[in-house]
Amino acid sequence: MFTGLLLSGTNDVSLDLKGRMAIPARYKDVIKDESDGQLIVTRSLFDKCLWIYPTSEWENVVESLGALPTITDPLCRTIQRIVLGSAVFCSLDAQGRILIPQELRTEASLEKKAFLIGFNNKFELWSEENFKAQREIDNNLLMDACKSMESHSLLANLKL
Repeated sequence: MFTGLLLSGTNDVSLDLKGRMAIPARYKDVIKDESDGQLIVTRSLFDKCLWIYPTSEWENVVESLGALPTITDPLCRTIQRIVLGSAVFCSLDAQGRILIPQELRTEASLEKKAFLIGFNNKFELWSEENFKAQREIDNNLLMDACKSMESHSLLANLKL
């Protein structure tokens, strides 16, 4: 049985002229309960989107990144630099919005329309353009994978 934080679903969201984004109603109580209305926004390591963590989950990220051998491994330093160096703490305002800093909005090409995706322990925040492009990539990857599913041993026991 799953007992951790589970964020799921895709939501159309909008950013106002100041870069504020309203958190969808179905997540507000979870964010208030799990992290006192606090979220951390940072760059994704892999995609042209932002990652948004409740503070309860961010603590696990910081612990995990802190265990990396940064003195001897340049990749580990880079990962810490991107994830921790880009991190911004945000609080839900009275209207349930957070302010996405301009630097991070620029990094993810965020303008007015965006997509907020629940991704287990965090959210991904995508610009409309980047989300459409990623969906195309994802669809192609799945189509190619379907041709040889038996070669994906990790997926053999997946229950969907």
